[in-house]
Amino acid sequence: MIENHLECDTTLYKNEDFINELLIDPRRSLSKIADVLHTYRQKVWRCIKKCEQDTVIWGYTAVVDEEKMGWKSFILLMKMEPISNELADLLIGRVLNHAAGKLRARVIDSFYMNGKYDWIIVFAADSWATARKYYDSIRKEYKKYLTEKPELIDIVFPITRYGKINPQIEKIRDFIPP
Repeated sequence: MIENHLECDTTLYKNEDFINELLIDPRRSLSKIADVLHTYRQKVWRCIKKCEQDTVIWGYTAVVDEEKMGWKSFILLMKMEPISNELADLLIGRVLNHAAGKLRARVIDSFYMNGKYDWIIVFAADSWATARKYYDSIRKEYKKYLTEKPELIDIVFPITRYGKINPQIEKIRDFIPP
């Protein structure tokens, strides 16, 4: 007998088992996810649809190893003035117009946050030159809002991406000094 403990209302957002199963592999069949959760395939489908409708789930993505593509990954850290309508409009406009992509850079993550820095962008580029062009475009566009020169950091080795463990995690040992 199947134990039916998965509810498809607002308690779903707090159901760690359901969310974790989607994070493990959202491409698995609904039946396999339902088996793990001891519920029905239709209930899993309804819950996924509700999460998508309520934007609890924003979307699905592939985790790419940029290094294998010949690309490099970077982090851009920025300290800015407090956010204003004008700054929010600029930020939203650049994101919706895919400004990074037009410069052959791919934004992986971007966060507005509290702490030492106000904004962090994790991105990939096909070369250092492309990364620098993207960095310079940010500095130019946001010049009047920046309180300090942004910091560009080269990512040496990704340990996790989008919550996925690097399948080559053991390669971290390559960075152990002799």
